[in-house]
Amino acid sequence: MRLAALVVALAVPALASTASARTWSQDWTVGAHPALHVETTDAHVYVHSGAPGRVSARVEYTVSVWGLHTQIREPRIGFANVGDSIIVQAHPRSSIAVFGGISERFRIDVTVPPACDVEVRSGDGGVDVEPVQGRLQVRTGDGRITVRGAHGDVDLVTGDGGIDADDIDGGLVARTGDGHLRVSGRFDRMRLTSGDGRVEASVLRGSRLAEPWEVTSGDGGITLRIPRNLQAVLDASARDGHVHVELPIGDRGESSHHELRGQLNGGTVPLRVRSHDGSITLALSE
Repeated sequence: MRLAALVVALAVPALASTASARTWSQDWTVGAHPALHVETTDAHVYVHSGAPGRVSARVEYTVSVWGLHTQIREPRIGFANVGDSIIVQAHPRSSIAVFGGISERFRIDVTVPPACDVEVRSGDGGVDVEPVQGRLQVRTGDGRITVRGAHGDVDLVTGDGGIDADDIDGGLVARTGDGHLRVSGRFDRMRLTSGDGRVEASVLRGSRLAEPWEVTSGDGGITLRIPRNLQAVLDASARDGHVHVELPIGDRGESSHHELRGQLNGGTVPLRVRSHDGSITLALSE
């Protein structure tokens, strides 16, 4: 009887599901090149490109509950700025469903100037980023990452989800534990890794190897398209697959159905391509 009374005291009965939503928003005036930091446990994050001198953030929280549950606690929403660094935080607080369920969702929208350093860290949720100029770093435990038109150093990591990064100008490091990788742009640095998924990369004219490049797939094929004048030392190997070559290679070294090594346009910096389970296709991007 005491246990039953305790459950009744803690829980609120509901015969049908109920839903509620709340929003928080804030604006800041910033300088020529601010920095944005977003931290969240579970949210879809959207970074939009806006006018210079202004950052605006909006957090939308939706909760649906059904059955017996404890009182729903307000999420922890935080906005802060230190100089030209803007911090946005959104985290749920623990609630308990006795007989039923609780579903909480966040959506975070932030509009930043064209020139802005951006850092997003999410435990679970997708991330979409519109064109920005500066350093871009995205980390999500589970969710898809989509980036368009980023100029600068771009670093993208998802534990489970695909990555699409188009019209990149600068350096790109992209890694997914389980999902595809599709990228295009003019690159100085490039390191692409998929634990389980196909990799497709289109390298545009004007790219150069400022340091060694690496493209790797644990389980999935790789298609790498490069400009005709790219300078590099190509080192491609498919452990369980074939290497298909559709580009001119001078001074070929070791070559077989499973691997190829050769010099491109007198280059001296390595371009390493590895597929552990899947074929590799090397072709021209123009």
